[in-house]
Amino acid sequence: MNIAAMSITKRTFLIVCCMISAILLTLNTATYLLFRYSITQHLITSQAAVVQANVRLSSVFAQTVDQLTYEYTSDEQLGVLLSRSIGQDELMDLNTKYSLNNCLSSQLYAQSLLLNNGFQVELYVNPQLPISDLFLPNNTIAKVSNVFSGEKVADEEWYQKALERRSGQYIFVDEEQSRLCFACKLQNSSYTGPHQKEGVGVLLGSIPISQIPRLLSLVPVTEHSGFLLLNDQGKQVYCSEELEELAVSDVSFVPTKLSSQMVIGNEQYLCSSQELQWGLQLVFLTPYRDISHQVWLMMSPYLICSAVFMVLGIILSLVLSRGVSKPVVQFTKKLEAIQDTRGIQWDDACVRGPLEIQRLNRSFGSLLRRINTLIEEVREKENLKRESDLRALQAQINPHFMLNAMNAVNYMALEREQDDIAATVDSIANLMRYSITEPDSLVTVSTELDNIREYISVYVLRFRQEIRLELLPGLPADQVVIPKFTLQPLVENSMRHGITRQDAGITIFLRAYEEGGELRVEVTDTGTGADAEKLNAYLDYQEVDLQMTHGFGIRNVNERLKLRYPGCGGLRYLNYEGKKLLARITLPSGSVHAASGNGE
Repeated sequence: MNIAAMSITKRTFLIVCCMISAILLTLNTATYLLFRYSITQHLITSQAAVVQANVRLSSVFAQTVDQLTYEYTSDEQLGVLLSRSIGQDELMDLNTKYSLNNCLSSQLYAQSLLLNNGFQVELYVNPQLPISDLFLPNNTIAKVSNVFSGEKVADEEWYQKALERRSGQYIFVDEEQSRLCFACKLQNSSYTGPHQKEGVGVLLGSIPISQIPRLLSLVPVTEHSGFLLLNDQGKQVYCSEELEELAVSDVSFVPTKLSSQMVIGNEQYLCSSQELQWGLQLVFLTPYRDISHQVWLMMSPYLICSAVFMVLGIILSLVLSRGVSKPVVQFTKKLEAIQDTRGIQWDDACVRGPLEIQRLNRSFGSLLRRINTLIEEVREKENLKRESDLRALQAQINPHFMLNAMNAVNYMALEREQDDIAATVDSIANLMRYSITEPDSLVTVSTELDNIREYISVYVLRFRQEIRLELLPGLPADQVVIPKFTLQPLVENSMRHGITRQDAGITIFLRAYEEGGELRVEVTDTGTGADAEKLNAYLDYQEVDLQMTHGFGIRNVNERLKLRYPGCGGLRYLNYEGKKLLARITLPSGSVHAASGNGE
């Protein structure tokens, strides 16, 4: 998509829509992240609170079971019954069997917490004890008796694990009966028989798995959150209904810290874990999809509002783009309709819109008027130039005719032996020839002085005054190049304004030298002098009280030097020794060249 090629309406509409979309996207993203963080922190806090509560509940339950085990360990009657010999009196054996079951049950009935949660106790008597023969499978009913011979379960893993443990409970799951079991080796302080390394038996306590949530108050905090209960070997001994579909083949990776993240079955969970009594580990898992679901539920009102704002933004951007671009489009069409600016009458109030557009319209109107003025000035200058060229062509004819006529007069004067008239006419002819031959060319100072001497000879013939021209020491005159007719106006001013008609004459001095990387040509005289500041002001086109009869000459010299040598050429006047006047021409030092015989 080429944005530069779009119209200003589409471009403004697109920019405004993009800005609104970016703002809404940024706000919704920030809101989502904020909600997700808040919900996650809330769940972490809730899970931590539930875990800590269950730690306390499990501690109470474990203490109660330990208390029950202690009661059995210190029960004198239980020790006496287990120490009896059998086989002497059948009635006494039956009474012993009944008393042993009754003793086991009476201690359990004293623990209401265990009894209310369906806790059961079974005693598997050590086969080394004589009394164990009373509880063999062939003479013991499983549903009625709570005491059995250890021979019945001697090959069971849990039985062997319980005997191997020096203390504490071995916890496992009886999947057939759906019960969580606690097995421990039992000793009795009142037992008087031979010492048994494996104790008097194995005490097996169990609780229905269905009672575990009630016992531990395992209340899920989200729809799919749940609990795992692991034994000290990392095996799963309980899984809540919410996590039944969770395949946990290896749970040894479950972290032991209170809160963390973990991935199970390609799904991410928020995990809270805490160790309980007997090596049990309680694991609280909440899938992040529940967190995301709660976030989206909370975000839905914001998303609906964002959609509404987006629609309103599109409408607003369309109206705004049209409002902004309409004056620009009108102004553009008005510009496209212009074919020739000379016939345009621009109306500054024809375009309405923002202040900037109105200002642009007024500025363009002013530009058109300036352009038309410049066009008119250029046309007038072209007309003047054309007329000037015609006059110049005509002027070229007249001097050539006059030059030829003067040459004829010169020959006639020489034939009649009128030498003074012939010399004057010859000087006038030389002056005219010098003036019409390449007037804008560069000449040496010596060539310029030759022309000045011709002028002096004509002037002296008329006014009968002695005019002397002296070249002071400095650069050779034939090595300094200056524009034509640069010195003549200055010498002429000395002759016309430096002396009066009553003075016998005047001496004019000329000097050329280099200083400070510049070429300077100075003209002084022995005349009355003048005010240099006023002359300089006159050269700068300022109002002065001087009466200038030929002021155009020195201005012409100054302007030609500035045009030919920008920045370093010009004419300035200085006073010295009172009011004596010095005219100084400044040229670039490159105007000096070696004499090569081309003086003119």
